[in-house]
Amino acid sequence: MNHAFTKIKAWLPFTEILYIIFFVSLICAFRAITSICTGLILVTGIIQRKSSIQSLFTGNPRIQFAAGCILFFLLQIISLLYTHDIHEGWNDIRIKSGLVFLPLAILCIGDITRETIKKLLFYYCILLFAASFFLLCIAFNEYRQLHAISSFFYHALVKPFGYHAVYFSILIFTTLVFLFENFVSPAHILNKGLLIFLIAFFSLFLLLLSSKLVISFYIIYLIYFLVIWSKKNKSLRFLSYALIFLVFFLSAIILLTKNPVSDRFRDIVRGDPGLAEQDSFSPAVYFNGIQFRLLEWKLVPEILNENHYWWTGVSPGDAQTILNQKYLSKNMYIGAPGRTGHGYLDYNTHSQFLESLLQNGIPGLIVFIGICISLIRIAAQKKSRIVSFTIILLLVYSFIESLFQEQYGIVLFTFLPLFTSQGYDENPGTRLRKENSYNK
Repeated sequence: MNHAFTKIKAWLPFTEILYIIFFVSLICAFRAITSICTGLILVTGIIQRKSSIQSLFTGNPRIQFAAGCILFFLLQIISLLYTHDIHEGWNDIRIKSGLVFLPLAILCIGDITRETIKKLLFYYCILLFAASFFLLCIAFNEYRQLHAISSFFYHALVKPFGYHAVYFSILIFTTLVFLFENFVSPAHILNKGLLIFLIAFFSLFLLLLSSKLVISFYIIYLIYFLVIWSKKNKSLRFLSYALIFLVFFLSAIILLTKNPVSDRFRDIVRGDPGLAEQDSFSPAVYFNGIQFRLLEWKLVPEILNENHYWWTGVSPGDAQTILNQKYLSKNMYIGAPGRTGHGYLDYNTHSQFLESLLQNGIPGLIVFIGICISLIRIAAQKKSRIVSFTIILLLVYSFIESLFQEQYGIVLFTFLPLFTSQGYDENPGTRLRKENSYNK
């Protein structure tokens, strides 16, 4: 037993280096490095666990999550049997291969203590701060040249990394939860002054990224955190209530004044939600986020009914082509001659639930729901706020975005829940005995 612990301890420094490189690739969107690091983490985990691989096959919901991801991937392979676009089908399989390798990599590495996870999250926090500061410097330089305030907001802010603003917002949110939890922890890694600075910096950066969902979720988390804090620290109850009032006050100022962030919130309440019920449109019609998603909830059942593909789906290879045909039949905007862009063409369903149903039929939707249930079970088992809030955010986001259509959507959906939930598997007594063995 002691030999096994010594062996695990010897692997940990190398594992930590791999994770740090992975964090850099995740934050800066170095896709090739992300794939390479995933493979190396997987190989390292298999070597480390070669004598105890049977320990993976338990009733652990993290194992069920990985099994669900693998089963979902197998459905993509089966769809090659009936797709009309083999090339696009294989491209989809290439993208979704992360559903297999990343969960297995995290699970195989295993046996990382809670303290090690905290240390790795600290590295993640510092790397994210460096990347965010770099992006602000580039935005400031662009503003000096172009005098366009839009350089500081939404997709333009993360354009140097080729990132999606909402994906980057999720990374920021995870960091903020870690910092707040570390702030109230007796064994916090950073001093309080630095924690407050980082919380303020990342809060501001989150506002600049302008994700309606993540900002709303962050406000909910802040209020929840302050209420819990006030109950545990009665001497600080007045301060907690004052901070809650400050959160509401600042939120009201941001939403009620004219600025790029409030413009994005106002956009979702403009227009008639009943627009999606029309059978055809003028190319001049603009769909806001809610209207477009309501339209997708109408179009997907139409497509499945017309093609009689409820049980098989239209296949990942053909899904976008058929959606594009629907947009054309509805006379939606598809771009104008002489202008860049092609309007709504190549827009997916903007919901992983709908995308799973469209591509793989009822079996695909059932498997994806099973994956979501396993995430809920992970959150219930771990009883950690960083795990629970990260998982809830990802599940809500799955309703309004097709996460599995992009590599980094898959990375966020699989990596963040599994990584943050490590170190919470054991009861305190077992974990303490292991940590004492590591230190001998």
